[in-house]
Amino acid sequence: MNLNRFQIQVATGRFTLPVVVIVCLLGWGISLREWSELASMAIIGLIGYVMIEANTTFTLIRTRTSLPVSIYGWMATALFFLHPMEWSNLIPLIFILSVFQLFRSYESSSPTNPIYHTFLFIGLGSLIFPQIIYFVPLFWGSMIPFRAMSGRSFLASLLGVITPYWFLFGYAFLYDKMELFWKPIQEMTHFYPMAYNQLTLPELISWGIITLLLIISSIHYGYAAYMDKTRTRIYHSFVAFAGFWATLFSILQPVHLQELMPIQLICMAFLSGHLFSLTRNRFSGILFIVIFAVFILLMIFNLWMQYFNS
Repeated sequence: MNLNRFQIQVATGRFTLPVVVIVCLLGWGISLREWSELASMAIIGLIGYVMIEANTTFTLIRTRTSLPVSIYGWMATALFFLHPMEWSNLIPLIFILSVFQLFRSYESSSPTNPIYHTFLFIGLGSLIFPQIIYFVPLFWGSMIPFRAMSGRSFLASLLGVITPYWFLFGYAFLYDKMELFWKPIQEMTHFYPMAYNQLTLPELISWGIITLLLIISSIHYGYAAYMDKTRTRIYHSFVAFAGFWATLFSILQPVHLQELMPIQLICMAFLSGHLFSLTRNRFSGILFIVIFAVFILLMIFNLWMQYFNS
């Protein structure tokens, strides 16, 4: 179909990722306010690299494509309000690293090592963003279909989460700074009011676009999953659940939107990359063109709002 020609060229073309990289560099250059934002850009690059490695190592999409990382890179650039460097910018990198380790545990003869590292990353992330600890039940539940759940692997997961706190406790106790140890633990149980009025218009619109595409891609994958191998279906099912977990969390605690939106974005990029790389019909052709236009308009709008509000 003619509608799919542009979709196919972008989804499977060799120049898609290089073009997106150039656009991202221009976007970061135009919006740059502080040199520390270059560190944030480097983190985005690392996340993109891990996404490529995950797609290659675990064959998440059964065709050669750079679309997932291209979607992520474009959208991460378009979210200009997330460019200022904060410690929380490390959360999506920690998340994708923990997911990579979890995928390694699938039907492993010795899953304790990847499971330990999966939860070690979550433990490290909780020192920066304590509420990421609420993703632990999701990872525990995923260990069952991954056939990685056992007494030893469950113990490894507990040790992984505890390890960063073990070292933090030693430092805090040695230098009489126990408040450093108790602060993230106390923050885990602190629930903020559902105050949406504190969110900016660019945040709300960007969140809405990411959430909508996450829903569409997840529903599509539910219908098309039978064409993938069992292993791939389990991987993508986890990604979809993680995306909706982050979505629900952001609805209940909008104060943490800036930490959770990048996690949503990673999940959406994988699922939408799968949709547009493998689906060839009138719906996907029209949707791809619409989404392509929306991505461009979102980048322009967020950039305009950044300078308009400055």
